[in-house]
Amino acid sequence: MALPKDPRQKMINFMYLVLTAMLALNVSAEILNAFNIVNNSINTSNTSITDKNNLTYLQFDEQMKQNAEKVGPLRVKAQEVKKMTGDMFAYIETLKENIITEAGGRDEHGDIKSKDNLDAPTRVMENQKKGPDLEQKLKDLRDKLLSYVDPKDKARFEKTLPLKIQIGKTNDDHGGVKPKTWTTYHFNMVPTIAAVTILGKFQNDIKNSESLIIDELYRKIDADNFKFDKVRPFISLNSKNLMEGQTLTAQIAVGAYSSTVNPTIVVNGQTIQAQEGLGTFSMPVGGVGDKTISGTITLPKPDGQMETYNFSETYSVGASTTSISADKMNVLYIGLPNPISISAAGVPAEAVSASISVGNIRKQSAGNYIVTVANPGRAIINVVANVDGKTKNMGSKEFRVKMIPDPVLKVGMNKSGTMKAADFKVQGGLRADLENFEFEGVKYDVVSYRVGIESRGRDYVEGEANSAYFPSNVVAAIRSLRAGDQVYFDNVKVKGPDGIVRNMGNTSFKLN
Repeated sequence: MALPKDPRQKMINFMYLVLTAMLALNVSAEILNAFNIVNNSINTSNTSITDKNNLTYLQFDEQMKQNAEKVGPLRVKAQEVKKMTGDMFAYIETLKENIITEAGGRDEHGDIKSKDNLDAPTRVMENQKKGPDLEQKLKDLRDKLLSYVDPKDKARFEKTLPLKIQIGKTNDDHGGVKPKTWTTYHFNMVPTIAAVTILGKFQNDIKNSESLIIDELYRKIDADNFKFDKVRPFISLNSKNLMEGQTLTAQIAVGAYSSTVNPTIVVNGQTIQAQEGLGTFSMPVGGVGDKTISGTITLPKPDGQMETYNFSETYSVGASTTSISADKMNVLYIGLPNPISISAAGVPAEAVSASISVGNIRKQSAGNYIVTVANPGRAIINVVANVDGKTKNMGSKEFRVKMIPDPVLKVGMNKSGTMKAADFKVQGGLRADLENFEFEGVKYDVVSYRVGIESRGRDYVEGEANSAYFPSNVVAAIRSLRAGDQVYFDNVKVKGPDGIVRNMGNTSFKLN
């Protein structure tokens, strides 16, 4: 999860700004001491963020044990981020020590001897050109970190990434405003303790940026894919009523399977190869009567042990007849390409054609058609065949025409109700998932919504979203969520493949 800015971190940032401004007025012992306090607080904060980041890297290692194929590429990127930020942190540490050495070094207690030395930062950062070099390195590091973010999220991360290169301005002799160089703005004629504190602040920005990027990489793992709470086999046949000479096709898989964990499937004594968690078995059928297809599915559990499940399904082989069947139940859905299987007794599939009372029907291949419809109600499919040069009516069938069901609103994998605060604040927005629907791959897009955040001890925050992603003005509040806080979504609108914008009403989450 992304590291929030706690009250102490906010106070460090505030004191840093105040003390930098006070430098322009006077360099008193009190100001030097205050900078020393801020510097110590920044160092403590950097240690805390480092510990948190190390925990995230360990979590990558744990996920590798469960699914190295999926986690591996993300872990490699995280290690690259760790190295580049670590190298930059170490480089800045050498600059701090160079300035301290130029100012006379440290005393027997490890403290800087000449905290008020104004020449050392100027010599190291301006005269020795270490400032421009640091400025370019920080710019390059920011660009590299942003390259690990999905392009669709880059604009959001460009605004929120803590590591920024900002150049101040000053007044000229004629009262106008002219820009300073980045090095002059930060290090020209500032006390040594101030320069060290400023460099520590850049180290703090680097650590926070590292945390933000690796948390985003870890979020992409979606570890729930690898945890099987309940697993059961299922088998899907192309038809349970077949004619002699036709081909039986069975698709066998397990519920809640991962596309990168392939099971071992045995059907009627024959081992078949599974791809993306799905195995396909085909055989010609013969002999009129009831038949059975059976077998086993063996797959690794999250702990690495193998578990085997048995399955069995019956089908019938009967005499030839005309068949009109919707591959996705006896319903046609508006806005979707509905697959229909049509066969006629004793007639080659090439000689069979079909029409529909409403909508459109298109022949895709022998015996397979695609139907599209636009309005709810009923539709009748009529089948004809060319028999001995004459058109013969082979029958018809009525289908229900329905709208695609409404989706379920989710944040991450959670529906409305209670949700862990840690899980909520690593999510990127609101989802609309279509559950338990016959068609695969049917998606809804979140068009807009209003989100409100009610946090204990903080002001109520509200934002308007014009996409699934959380609006930028509430992102900081979401990252600061704690147990007991509540998040409300209302006026949620979604759009499905039928092109209709639907109002999904309200939902809310209480965090624990």
